[in-house]
Amino acid sequence: MSNKFTVINSTNEDKIKEMDRISKIAQINEIWERYFFDMVMRYTEEYGTLYKLPQDKLAKVGFVGIKYICSCRDVSRENMKLGIDEPKTLEQNQYRFQLIDSIFGVLGCLTLRNFVNTFPIEKYYKGAKWEEKDYFSTMEVLSKMDWDKPIGRNELSELLWDYMNADLRHAYIEFTTAMSAIYRSQTGKGIAETWLDDLGIPTYKMDKETGIMINKQTGDIMKPKRVSHLQIVK
Repeated sequence: MSNKFTVINSTNEDKIKEMDRISKIAQINEIWERYFFDMVMRYTEEYGTLYKLPQDKLAKVGFVGIKYICSCRDVSRENMKLGIDEPKTLEQNQYRFQLIDSIFGVLGCLTLRNFVNTFPIEKYYKGAKWEEKDYFSTMEVLSKMDWDKPIGRNELSELLWDYMNADLRHAYIEFTTAMSAIYRSQTGKGIAETWLDDLGIPTYKMDKETGIMINKQTGDIMKPKRVSHLQIVK
């Protein structure tokens, strides 16, 4: 058995391809941003409020709005990889929360039928095996709803928990993340942390320099054991 091996170095061509990929993500974000706000301004001037739009225009605004939010998320993820993503300020999180909430408000005006046509259910069918949502579980929820009436803003929030669509899932994560950041600024704790506290489940913070875990409730410290087959994913 030969003990020779080849070392593959990153080339200038690889770097150029990577920069092109990142540049395209930024360009797509700018396109969706311009498209969304131009549309909102135009329709607001024409109808006075987005909530009075006919169904086809509501669907268009909602679709483009969700794509814009997802493209912002893509840019943020790339910035994190590059180490240039700065923590969002309270004002930025409030703006992000209000923007997504207004888009969800538009989606709540759609009939369920038009909502499903605008955001097709992902064709994933193995949810029962892994005890997670899939096409079948989504359809089971939808079967109990009126497909020809507007969903409603409050009902939309409940629906998004069960709806299988990647873009909507990512937008909802951005929404709840912004909401949790705002809540943390007011109480000192995020929503998930508060929920765990109420259940009596301890939460921990890690000292990055020592690797020591500190129980936030009791102050107890522990040093996690290293396990060879596991990694911390940042």
